[in-house]
Amino acid sequence: MVGYCGTLRCDLLLLSWYFCSLLLIFCVELASAVWTYDQPPVQRSDMISLKSRMPNFGLQRYQWLTHTWNSFQTEFKCCGVIYFTDWLEMTEMEFPPDSCCSNQYPGCARQAHLHDLSDLHQEGCGPKIYSFIRGTKQLQVLRFLGVSIGVAQILAMALTLTLLWALYYGRKAPEPDSVAPPPQDDTAPLTVTHGASAEAPPSGCNRTNKACNAGAHAKTTELQFEMERLS
Repeated sequence: MVGYCGTLRCDLLLLSWYFCSLLLIFCVELASAVWTYDQPPVQRSDMISLKSRMPNFGLQRYQWLTHTWNSFQTEFKCCGVIYFTDWLEMTEMEFPPDSCCSNQYPGCARQAHLHDLSDLHQEGCGPKIYSFIRGTKQLQVLRFLGVSIGVAQILAMALTLTLLWALYYGRKAPEPDSVAPPPQDDTAPLTVTHGASAEAPPSGCNRTNKACNAGAHAKTTELQFEMERLS
């Protein structure tokens, strides 16, 4: 909503807030992804938690736990948490459950423990269980979704930064290089006369020039005097 309102109103403050929020969220997501990726698949605390429940194996009130252990050991071909000897260390059992046998039948674990240990699964179930969880389709979908969201956030930040740049430089008024001269006034009226008055005055004279007017009057008086003398 912040990004939408900022884009609609062309508000630099809202767009800056939106960009900073996206950048912060992306950094947190990236740090979490790197931290999760660098973590070992099986933590020591997880192994201790699994081992602490092994003494309840075979008890009447923990039938679900017994069934779960048998299912895991049969499905993943493993035995114990880290090694098959976990059953001997954490419980009072003298040999592992029959679900640890590669070829299962009643009493197979006792027979293998006394004669041939190769008939028992040697690898523990802890690493296999966590490897299975990390490789499930649901987790793969979550990873793909996380990468897609990250790419969308990068594109949104790039577009927001471009819009901020355009708005910031678009609002700056251009500075004039020099002061333009005022336009010439071409609207002055032109006066047109007819007859004798249409003759242009001599160069350097106009109606307001007293010297020119006096000279013209003297010439007129002299012309009149000559005409009277001839007549």
